[in-house]
Amino acid sequence: MKKTFRISLAAQVLIIAMFIGSSLPIRTEEANPLVRRTVYGDVEGIEAAGSFGDGTVQTWAWLGVPYAQPPVGELRWKAPRSPQKWTGVRKAKSFSDACTQYTGLMSTMNCADMGKLMGREDCLYLNVWRPRTSEKGLPVFFWIHGGANNVGQSAMTLYNGSTLAGTENIVVVSINYRLGPFGWFAHPALRSGDALDNSGNFGTLDILHALKWVHDNIEAFGGNPGNVTIAGESAGGENVYSMLVSPLAAGLFHRAISQSGAPFTNKLKDGEARAHTVLLDLVVNDKLASSESEAENFIRNKDNNWISDYLRKKRPEEIYGRYKKGPFGNLSGSNQIFVDGHVIPEKPTELLAKGKYNKTPFIAGNNREEAKLFLPMMLSDLDDAKLCGMIRDMNPENPEVTVRDYMKFYDKIIYNPLAKFSAASFKAMGVTGPARKMSKYQDEIFVYRFDWDEEAKPLDYVVGAAHGMDLAFMFGNFLSDSQSALRFAWNEKNKAGRINLSKRMMAYWANFARTGNPNGNGLPEWKAWPKKIIFDTPR
Repeated sequence: MKKTFRISLAAQVLIIAMFIGSSLPIRTEEANPLVRRTVYGDVEGIEAAGSFGDGTVQTWAWLGVPYAQPPVGELRWKAPRSPQKWTGVRKAKSFSDACTQYTGLMSTMNCADMGKLMGREDCLYLNVWRPRTSEKGLPVFFWIHGGANNVGQSAMTLYNGSTLAGTENIVVVSINYRLGPFGWFAHPALRSGDALDNSGNFGTLDILHALKWVHDNIEAFGGNPGNVTIAGESAGGENVYSMLVSPLAAGLFHRAISQSGAPFTNKLKDGEARAHTVLLDLVVNDKLASSESEAENFIRNKDNNWISDYLRKKRPEEIYGRYKKGPFGNLSGSNQIFVDGHVIPEKPTELLAKGKYNKTPFIAGNNREEAKLFLPMMLSDLDDAKLCGMIRDMNPENPEVTVRDYMKFYDKIIYNPLAKFSAASFKAMGVTGPARKMSKYQDEIFVYRFDWDEEAKPLDYVVGAAHGMDLAFMFGNFLSDSQSALRFAWNEKNKAGRINLSKRMMAYWANFARTGNPNGNGLPEWKAWPKKIIFDTPR
């Protein structure tokens, strides 16, 4: 008699479940921690490392991840649009190009290229660093680079997020955003009827769009979209203030840090006037008119479609040729962050005073001698190329330079007074003024001053606690390679002190990102406003 083989119902269910389970895709980070899934497609990163003290910090990094479509052609001078989805795995192993700008020390150390146009309009990419662990729900630190909103890029070695992410167990994000006349440009002919496109605040909108990308995607990288700290230095701090007062940023961040920044804006009508001057200059340059008055008559006979098409077809070098170059690649007469009534409803100072802003725990601070970054160029014949060469050739242990190399002899008597006066202005506009206004509506405000000035002589006097010197301490990046603009400052004599100070600053910043309060075990107490903390090494 033929026997039958029966499988119990429970066994059948188990087999079916095993089959279905084996056919389901394994989450990308479980199969390969370097591959993560965004809403637009998978990205593959790299194993990265930061050096700190005498050791290294191991992280994973995803570099050059698109957060918006390239703002080119018809998308030039329009609000950012979300990226197109892709299939397969996109490589995220190298930084993207910088946004269009004049080459300067705030963007690169390629001395031979100083003053030349660099970067591309296709530049809306971000970078992510995280510890090499499986931990999830980590606080997110979102960095906005400085550079007067005219120069800078997230690829600068100073902003490498490995040390901060790995040492403090957080996720670090850095971004590029449109700069100069591609970031803020307000000609009436470009208006489409859309409030975002009409604002002229394209760089501001890029930052907002990158924050939305973080909200939608950072969980895949182990970050907590409900705990995002925005931070920036100089113009990056200015942009932090723009996020504080923009209703469009509500809910996209939960703490904020402004380092040497201030709530500056421009009137939209002034931006429109500057954009119209650029248009007239282009018409004359193209020999469509022989003078500004003729160009006015020429434009008067053209409709908005012709003007917008004309402007969008201009090459970057033609647009930038209408602006005068300044030190560090900055532009003269470049208006930024407009009070447009929608993205930025009113002047930030007025919104802060009225309490009409995104209330969140807040850190603000400045450096004791901010202007010493700029004064040598104002008081000598130094330019970016000369200063770049001096920095690259210098031995930080023995600089072999004199004060006269940086300024005329008779200017030395006014050097420190000028530095102190400028620092007082930075403090009033970017720290105490905003803190005083915001303190009427919230308690979680923390203020600092950065005083470290232990470079080898005479750089301790010439540079000291200048604008931007705090960045290396906050990121833990004391780099001495040829691409480091601050390499002149780091030597063996000051190593122990600066490493200890950096550890404290990174811990304060990370504690703040975690809880909204910078204080933690083993740290000197940082009391809330109106008290302040001084960052320096013991004397």
